[in-house]
Amino acid sequence: MKLIFNPADPRPLYHQLAALLRGQIRSGELAPGTQIPTEAELAEQHATSRNTVRLALNLLRNEGLLISKRGLGSFVRPEPPMKYYASLTGSRRKRLEANRRRDTFAQQIEAQGKTPRQVSTTEVVVADDEITTHLALQPGQPVGVRCRVMYADEEPLQLRDSYYPLDIVEGSKIMDSADVIEGTDQVLEDLGHIPTRYEDEITWRMPTAEESTKLRLAPGVPVGRLLRTSFDQQDRPIEVYVVILPADRHVLLYEISAE
Repeated sequence: MKLIFNPADPRPLYHQLAALLRGQIRSGELAPGTQIPTEAELAEQHATSRNTVRLALNLLRNEGLLISKRGLGSFVRPEPPMKYYASLTGSRRKRLEANRRRDTFAQQIEAQGKTPRQVSTTEVVVADDEITTHLALQPGQPVGVRCRVMYADEEPLQLRDSYYPLDIVEGSKIMDSADVIEGTDQVLEDLGHIPTRYEDEITWRMPTAEESTKLRLAPGVPVGRLLRTSFDQQDRPIEVYVVILPADRHVLLYEISAE
């Protein structure tokens, strides 16, 4: 299908070309994993400039519809976006079940024929003002933090950082960099702090330089940031969980009861 420039369309020409290619991807005409024509070929096919084509392709890359392979060109993304299960609602049983679902990461990656893994570190730090406020601590108080980079094969997909009051987690499994098989919520319960409610803050923004490097983000790709504060049975904040999700690779999923 050739792009027919519509002078009545207020959108720039590259947006019109991106819309045409987007439609071909969503209809399956350009199937997942398919290599698309080169910039020069698309420019000739649609009687437009290579710069227009380049802008259109960059737009589709930022939307997560295309990926680039060095030295090979651009391809329709071969796998669907990751579903990030953000729900933690309902009864204790449902909450623990949802907490396990929060790490369906491995299942989704394995379904794509890839190997999931994570690189974890733990340390004691002085929290910044945002974390201090959410944990209801005094400025300068130390916190324990677990930092994880989640991978599919060798591709980094998510950053997950969890901050805890040091007086709760010091000496516990949470401060061990090894994977906590039973889940950190269970460890907190064993320490006498039962998570009973959560508050979420979700923002979308451009990544920091550090996030771009860790996640190997293409220029122009925004990230979603979920900050979740957990409260115990005394309504004390016991964890601040921050996850960074590249917007071109994720869908944020909430399950909300109608009861």
